Amino acid sequence: MTDQEWEAQNGPLTPDQARAAGLCWCCCGNGVLYSAFGGERIVVGCPERCNNGWPR
Repeated sequence: MTDQEWEAQNGPLTPDQARAAGLCWCCCGNGVLYSAFGGERIVVGCPERCNNGWPR
């Protein structure tokens, strides 16, 4: 998996589309955010402290 494919796991929704679907605007329903930096793959919990992808 490339770094772009890793980060693509964040989802294709914009924040407005995620809200309209009833999902957390930040993580788009994943509950986590995916990033890659310096060849290291990172998974971070949603900073909005959502309920596993659903808004509080």
